[in-house]
Amino acid sequence: MTPAAYLALGLLNLIARAAGQPLASPSGNYPAGSIRPTVTLEAGLVAGTASPAVNRFLGVPFAAPPVRFDPPRPARPWQGTYDASRPKPACIQKFSYPDAARNRSMEWFNTPPPPDGESEDCLYLDVFVPAGAAEGSKAVMFWLFGGGFSFGSGSLPLYDGSSFAENQDVIVVSPNYRTNVFGFPGSPEKPRAEQNLGFLDQRMALEWVQRNICAFGGDPERVTLFGESAGAGSIEVLVTNPPEPVPFAGAIMQSGQGSIAKPNRQSADSWQKLAKAANCHDLACVRALPASRLKDIVERQALTFSPIYDGGATYKGSGRQDRRRSTAADPGRIARVPVLIGSNADEGGNFVYGQSNVQSFLSKLLPESSAKLMGTLLGTYPSDGGLGPVNRQLAAVLGDFNFGCPTKVVAEESASVGIPTWRYYFDASFPNTDIYPGSGAYHSSEISMVYGTYPRAGATPYQAEVSRAMQKAWADFAKDPAQGPGWRSAPEVAVFGAGVRAGRGDGTGMPAMTLEDPARIDRLCFIYKGIYDAATLR
Repeated sequence: MTPAAYLALGLLNLIARAAGQPLASPSGNYPAGSIRPTVTLEAGLVAGTASPAVNRFLGVPFAAPPVRFDPPRPARPWQGTYDASRPKPACIQKFSYPDAARNRSMEWFNTPPPPDGESEDCLYLDVFVPAGAAEGSKAVMFWLFGGGFSFGSGSLPLYDGSSFAENQDVIVVSPNYRTNVFGFPGSPEKPRAEQNLGFLDQRMALEWVQRNICAFGGDPERVTLFGESAGAGSIEVLVTNPPEPVPFAGAIMQSGQGSIAKPNRQSADSWQKLAKAANCHDLACVRALPASRLKDIVERQALTFSPIYDGGATYKGSGRQDRRRSTAADPGRIARVPVLIGSNADEGGNFVYGQSNVQSFLSKLLPESSAKLMGTLLGTYPSDGGLGPVNRQLAAVLGDFNFGCPTKVVAEESASVGIPTWRYYFDASFPNTDIYPGSGAYHSSEISMVYGTYPRAGATPYQAEVSRAMQKAWADFAKDPAQGPGWRSAPEVAVFGAGVRAGRGDGTGMPAMTLEDPARIDRLCFIYKGIYDAATLR
């Protein structure tokens, strides 16, 4: 059974559900410049909006309104024309207190906020299509947002896929998925297979794409996943524990992975604290609470809810081992799809903002570390001069440990078993995208460059050049993952931005991308090998 079989199955399901109703099979009708482009999907007719180059279908349901703490269900058919002219609400967000940290996170990662607020009724997606696309002809890029599984929305203006559609001739699909307690509840009354609801939402959105994307002009055989941070982690979970049949042909992971992580034991504890604070003794009681009450409790108590190993329903603890054992002749339980993976030069700064106690922070980051390892870290990473809100020593350690060095491991291990693998490194900052003075190539800063949604006010010609180069590379990979993004495969690394920093030159005359041996980027990763191996290879 091939990915294209999803389309046939979708049509058969439509016939069975329709019980003789004269619904058309998926088809598109969106001439360039038309005012209301329409598509007929398995659930009914959808009308979007048009510009001369791009047609947008916003807030399209890929699932029914969810029942709190239950797996997603297919979208119900509708009568008449569904208005897809504006985004639907984000899923319920969680930004933890105290006020300073909460406000800072919202400023950095949620400004401007989701266009239509928040709601539990949130399982919708946006589709950006080159105007005039013929049925089944275009590569599809399926975006999964980041946010630490606590917040995020597929409809943030940052993720507007119009530039991709117009300039790269690809279709972009951006779904919502449930996060925090609504997406990863940790209740002991829920079976393990129903704990990772956010992952189940992502999979249902992918199934929807397989059954419906042809109507927009997309090729269901050429779907590439791309995502950042928690979205990238979600993608590696999909790669190492894929649905059957595999509904994607390539994977792009930006500053995140899912196979080099310790088991999550926080959600169960967080659930107990939530229930106690709400004066609830069972799941039914928590279900009945107003969503605003749940949100307030988890934010004020800073409770963490995130994915757990669920026995392989969506996420298993053996992903790294399965990849290392995989061969072309015997793939095992992973999807041997081409991979593009990378990180940013200054990933750690966002996460250590305002931290000053080096020993305390490192002890929390690496709670099982020996005194010898702590001494190695403090002696190897240059100490900070104490100026500014970000301790550079802490930022460098966290950036390597959580992002840069796991990128190295995933890239090397994928390439070593014959999976086509490419690697990038984003190393630039610009005055119009800095989030604090000296923030550099911080975590998430590459997203606006890839999407082409960076602020035009104050943009430099070099910034535009780097953005075009990154966007084209991502799209080239999506169009033909086996051929890659346009540079030599790993171990070499494509460095975007040439180390340009806001306030220190504008990049004039510098190349947008250079190829580099990974030795400089990975020079301290040997420190963490034992930690990764102990967590994931036992």
